[in-house]
Amino acid sequence: MDKLIFKISKNLLSVSVLKKDAPKEDLNNTNIIDTKELVFSKDYILENIELVSSFLNVVIIKREIKKIIIKDYDIIPLTIKIINNIPSIEELYLKPDKQINYKIFLALLENKHLKFLEVYDIPVYLLERLDINKNLEIKMRTEVFFISNFMIDNNLNTYSDLYYKKNIQINQLFTKEDIEDFNTFININRHLKLITINKFSQSMFNYIVEKLLEEKKSDIKIIITEEGNNLTDIYQTINKSKNEHDKLFKELNIEFKINYSLEYKRKNLIKQLNLNFIKICICSIIILILFLMGLNYYKNYSQARDIKNIEKELKHIINQIDKEYSIDNQDEDIEIIEGEPDYTAPTTTKSTYVSSYYKNYEKVFDTLLKINEDTVGWLTVNNTRIDYPVVKAKDNDYYLKRDYNKYRNSMGWIFMDYRNRIDLLNQNTIIYGHNIKDGIMFGTLRYTLNSSWYTKTANQIITFNTLNASMKWQIISIYKIPNTTDYLTTSFYSKEEYQAFLDMIVGRSIYNFNQSVTTSDKILTLSTCQNRGEERLVVHAKLIIE
Repeated sequence: MDKLIFKISKNLLSVSVLKKDAPKEDLNNTNIIDTKELVFSKDYILENIELVSSFLNVVIIKREIKKIIIKDYDIIPLTIKIINNIPSIEELYLKPDKQINYKIFLALLENKHLKFLEVYDIPVYLLERLDINKNLEIKMRTEVFFISNFMIDNNLNTYSDLYYKKNIQINQLFTKEDIEDFNTFININRHLKLITINKFSQSMFNYIVEKLLEEKKSDIKIIITEEGNNLTDIYQTINKSKNEHDKLFKELNIEFKINYSLEYKRKNLIKQLNLNFIKICICSIIILILFLMGLNYYKNYSQARDIKNIEKELKHIINQIDKEYSIDNQDEDIEIIEGEPDYTAPTTTKSTYVSSYYKNYEKVFDTLLKINEDTVGWLTVNNTRIDYPVVKAKDNDYYLKRDYNKYRNSMGWIFMDYRNRIDLLNQNTIIYGHNIKDGIMFGTLRYTLNSSWYTKTANQIITFNTLNASMKWQIISIYKIPNTTDYLTTSFYSKEEYQAFLDMIVGRSIYNFNQSVTTSDKILTLSTCQNRGEERLVVHAKLIIE
């Protein structure tokens, strides 16, 4: 009956077939167990493989063993089955000078812990399967005899060297033997990542590239040494190859790099410094642009915040006047009844809020004129954020860059065309405002282009009051148009000219509002920029209530 002996020497475990039986008196002695030499019969191991594995695992862990050597070919499958249950074993050395068979391969395939395997020889198809399924480095002791400089320079002596080699160097121009051995290497190898060409020729370079593409080798970097080679030939050859195979190089991720010598770098230092200077300038320009963009963003944010603060102040003014107006009205309506001191008049909650602006807009304008004497009216467009006092200057440029408090602000304010009159409305009263992305000023006038907005009857009525009158305006036309000034005429010399103007603006509308417009009507025009200033968004309305 064959017995296996497990011997421990330092951090190494060796397994072999016991050549002779131990003395009976030693086997009967159970008081002492020598963990450096353990003997088990094959039958016992087969029947109790988990028990044997567990026992060995304790010993191996205690002695921090990571390597195991199997000395006899016949016990390799059984021993591998044991170590498959021992996670700490990472290296396996099979000493018999014999090619491993399929049974041994299957046992190895079940192992989840090995990182290194040394064998005499292994069939190519089994090696490839292990390489695909296992993160396992395999070294073979069988020597492969080559006579080429390529094999000698790269120390390629065994099949495993050919299979696992990651980096190769080409130090001499290829001979016939070099070409044959290079072909063998490329056919066998599965891990090549770097090729360094120290001796360059156009024909050899092209041959190497063609072979890599033919075998579809991927993720490879080719480094060409400048020293001792013609740099012009290198440039021309690489560029020509890239032009011919650019698509394949990208698909297979094949890269090229030139390794310049120190002497070359010294000679080209000034050129390099100039190139670095250009790079620094470009980086500086990019940083400057980013800084200016950030500064511009902060400026826009700050100016938008100022506009919103003005909006809050205006709402506060309206609310204050509303409270004063309500108190004044209550004083007028309260009737004092004597003799009923305990009577408390019931209070009711208003169902609809109506600002004092619409009930007593004179008081609102009195307050606004104290803030800005250029105030000429108040504009409200339903279901937008447009709810602002309107100003008017001596030209149409002043309020393009100033807010309601006359402070410089690129977002400007809502202003009336300087040609328009307040006391007696022109045939066409024009109001301008910037289309601000944040939604302030005329930033929400774009809502009027949505069918869900302009089809609602309530949205078709605009409120524009002046210092002299409270007015309602019915929308008759909404459209976008490339930059033009033909809709910005304020007064017309004849009814025919005015009628032609009315027909033009109604004809441009994106929606038919079914409103009749005659030369006796007064028109209100709201105008803002659109599409980065290349177009204008225009809303026209006619006066219906004054």
